[in-house]
Amino acid sequence: MLNLAQAQAAIAAHNAQNAITAAQIAAALQNVSVTFASIVTVTDVTTAAKHKNVSIKKVTDATVQLYNNVNAASAVYAKAVKRSAAQYANNADNVANFTAQAANYVHDATCYSIVHNANTASTMLYARYLRSNSIYFINNVQATKAEVAYYLTASAANALLNTKNVITNKTNNIVHNVRIAAVKLQNIVKMRVRKQLLLK
Repeated sequence: MLNLAQAQAAIAAHNAQNAITAAQIAAALQNVSVTFASIVTVTDVTTAAKHKNVSIKKVTDATVQLYNNVNAASAVYAKAVKRSAAQYANNADNVANFTAQAANYVHDATCYSIVHNANTASTMLYARYLRSNSIYFINNVQATKAEVAYYLTASAANALLNTKNVITNKTNNIVHNVRIAAVKLQNIVKMRVRKQLLLK
């Protein structure tokens, strides 16, 4: 569980602007198909325009699943969604017919969990989130979600305060709990994977 001191250290590391590299991640995932890792990330929270001078940071400690020598044909995400959706009251045909929608990133040829944004060319970590907890800071002072919500747009505040445990896929009309994220490498300050500690 992330504590205040760890979160503050993460922000300090993020401010130093060093980065865990794609090469480090690929090396750590070498000779493995699927593995688990813990990552700590620091991201800026976008405020409503009238609060643009307020700095809000989110520090997240997460357990994730990473992939290396798999390929698009293995349909990692689609298979995980189908397994998850089978646990809920979904129409069996809808689950069976689920296909992943096109993403705006391309998987790296050397490591499936490294992706490149098709529009910005930024490099990101593709990970399935299994568990996470976060601490927020407003102008470097720890804050609650309710305090953060005050500075957000109405829709962003609603999403923050009403976190759901399931995802509704309207295209296929199913619910599942598979959370995939592509995190910019510069936002990852620490990663522990396969008994290796990678630091920013």
